[in-house]
Amino acid sequence: MTVIALESFRGDATAIVLVCRAMKIPNSVGVLLLVSCLIGRGVGSDDPENDAQRLLSRASEQVAIKTSSGSFMLLAKVQLHDRNKSVDGVYAIAWAPGRFRRVFRFPNFSETDVMVEGAIYRQRTTNTLPLMIYELDNLIDSLSTINPDSKTKLLKIDKTGADLLCVSLERELTKTKTCVNSETSLPISIDKKLDAIGLEQLQEQYEFTNYQGFGTKQFPRMLNFRGWNSRSIQVQIDKLIRVESFPADEFVPPAGATQMQFCETPESNGEVRPSTGNAIPIGLRDTEVAMYFQVSALGGVKNAEVVSSSNPLKNKEILNWFVGTHFPVKSCAGQPIEYETIITLAVGH
Repeated sequence: MTVIALESFRGDATAIVLVCRAMKIPNSVGVLLLVSCLIGRGVGSDDPENDAQRLLSRASEQVAIKTSSGSFMLLAKVQLHDRNKSVDGVYAIAWAPGRFRRVFRFPNFSETDVMVEGAIYRQRTTNTLPLMIYELDNLIDSLSTINPDSKTKLLKIDKTGADLLCVSLERELTKTKTCVNSETSLPISIDKKLDAIGLEQLQEQYEFTNYQGFGTKQFPRMLNFRGWNSRSIQVQIDKLIRVESFPADEFVPPAGATQMQFCETPESNGEVRPSTGNAIPIGLRDTEVAMYFQVSALGGVKNAEVVSSSNPLKNKEILNWFVGTHFPVKSCAGQPIEYETIITLAVGH
């Protein structure tokens, strides 16, 4: 293939591109040179926003195992640590273009989701989604959310140590720092935190290690989550294989499942607006709580439950505070959909 080879010099600790020339080299080397071109210009470039987009797009592409070209099965062992409690379980997914079956199995909770023909069919042992399962789902999907959207603002690109490039972004009140290996462009970590005083305990960190090949892609076999000072998740992928075809009943919805409309990236419009305003009532400011909500297609609350609380005696008061809360309206292809979410409140916020 014909690619651009780089000739550069060092100035102010930053690689400055001077000359590009065409030459014939093998495909694998060409990919490395193109990645080096992006990384070499990373810090101090005349167009940092474009460089950040290219860097994150390259990282996302490397780990994008959900493509139209193939089906796969993933099986993983999971450890959930919530304060002084730990539990072991299993996560599995059978994925094919346009459909999947996803399973969570833990001692006190199990869930099976089947997505087919634009709808998701869900069967759970509880009505609500436990907080740690919610965080596990976010961890598994975190690598698919690297690319920023139009509402995201670039803050800076840093070179950290000898082998990491980190892109710092801001979207509304959330700051995200994504670090990739400067040689391979593989994602190493994602840090998220709210831009507010006193919310350090809400910082969340995702880490990805033990990358192995999967067709033309790379995917980590170890994924870790840490957040809220006292919660962590370890995922060890034991099996990740391509599948030529699945059994005929693999994507048949489970009996008694609830049905909801589904799309991978629903559009969101609006914000959370409690009927009493955004200020937390004085009597609840010393409580750390996670609230589960089922949200209607119009943004109203269909069901709400406290899934984690530092002061269970105040749970009823907290539920009453959220009566009448309006949530963002989410839609797939312009059609409003129902969805579920968990909102977490820290002490004093």
